[in-house]
Amino acid sequence: MKVEMEKIELSQSRKVKKQKKKHLERLYDKKPLIELIVAILSIPSLILIVLLNYNSLENINGNNKPTPTSSPVEKITVPSANTTVPNFFTAPITRTPRPTQAPYETQQPCNKNLGSASITYPSEGSTVNSNPAEVDISYDNSINCGAVWAYSVNGSSWSDYSNNSVALYNLPNGEVTFQLRVKSIASSDSTLLTRHFTYTGQSTAPVPTTASSSAQ
Repeated sequence: MKVEMEKIELSQSRKVKKQKKKHLERLYDKKPLIELIVAILSIPSLILIVLLNYNSLENINGNNKPTPTSSPVEKITVPSANTTVPNFFTAPITRTPRPTQAPYETQQPCNKNLGSASITYPSEGSTVNSNPAEVDISYDNSINCGAVWAYSVNGSSWSDYSNNSVALYNLPNGEVTFQLRVKSIASSDSTLLTRHFTYTGQSTAPVPTTASSSAQ
């Protein structure tokens, strides 16, 4: 009886094994179909991954783009349209002033009479083309008291008295009449010197023509 039971169990066991084997064989036969189904189902996942990666790259590139900033505008200073040119009365003296001593500053009493005065440059009838046109004045104060002078150009108003060298800016082209009034600082003695010359340099300022009595 026991032997028969063992045979029955062995037979059932073999049947089960055969059934499992057949089931595995069927699954193996269906493997290509299963792989195709899995591949089809994975396509949406791949598309989603690609879209996510694309969006990530777009965001990274967008963040790396430099933000346009307005460059500072250079401020250009335009000189004002000032057409006023200093004439020969207001322009600075470029030559070294010639000092003149007052009578009470000399070691010995000086002669109150006016000493010898002359215009050494430019010479009479010469041509000058430098701007400013310099006028050299010579005065002998070795014995006589010091002197001061004022000047006028082409009959214009007289300058103030001083003992400075004379530099004439922006003279008019053409014939120039330069007048020099020399006056002693110790007396009322004075003399008038006149020099004529031709100016051919650059000139932009008009010449005043109204005479005054400031140098009287």
